Amino acid sequence: MRRTWVSLLLVIHPGCVTLWTFNETVDDLRGRLQALEEKQKALEATQAEAQQQMGQVRQEMVEATEALRAGGANLGADVDGLKTEVARLKGSQEEVAWAVSRQQEDLQEVRKALDALGVPVVKLPDGVTEDRDSLFRAAQEAIQKKDGPLARGLLRRFLETFPDEPRAPEAQFLVGETFFQEGKWGQAVKEYQRVHDRYKDVRGAPVARALERIAESLLKQGDCQKALGVYQYLVDLARKGPEVDRARSQIQRLKRTCKGTR
Repeated sequence: MRRTWVSLLLVIHPGCVTLWTFNETVDDLRGRLQALEEKQKALEATQAEAQQQMGQVRQEMVEATEALRAGGANLGADVDGLKTEVARLKGSQEEVAWAVSRQQEDLQEVRKALDALGVPVVKLPDGVTEDRDSLFRAAQEAIQKKDGPLARGLLRRFLETFPDEPRAPEAQFLVGETFFQEGKWGQAVKEYQRVHDRYKDVRGAPVARALERIAESLLKQGDCQKALGVYQYLVDLARKGPEVDRARSQIQRLKRTCKGTR
């Protein structure tokens, strides 16, 4: 059994990244994320201030125009000046809006990078608390809405805060499901592999389901040989259950259709 498990690891992980490099990358990304979020807040404050100034100048221009129409010929220069100020503020507002847009794109890229590394980065939605039930329920709702990034953030927050919670194995499996829904097969495999590695000795953990999903993800990537190996490992590990029955059927099919298989 030990040799079979080692074989599975070789199938799934042909290479590795050192823990030091991983931590350094995460710390760097977290630092960038914090800096970008602070800059985003400053830009949004500047944008709000510019909008307020624009509103005030527009109101002043309306009042000056009405006074001019009422016979205040000497207000013409003031109206022209206000028009110039409106144009200037409009240009400044467009520049700030462009900067805010760029910041949002940068923030999204950093969040995606952290998400790919399995780091929980999420702003809790309204009504969701740090309570375990609230986090898990919100994650399930996000999965139903096919909001993978939000679901992953909530599930990872759940796992980080409540690592010994009975629903932790299911939460880890659901992280894999979000990537599977999105067709990100490589990321899905990594998350399902964590179900096996962390919970293979936990009674009731969805290890068999995770292994089946790994095999399905490998097939999606066109690697029938590795998928066949995972299916065989699943049969040897679980021995019975619906996943095992399906795995046996797949093994028979792949032995006939997968090139290079005897």
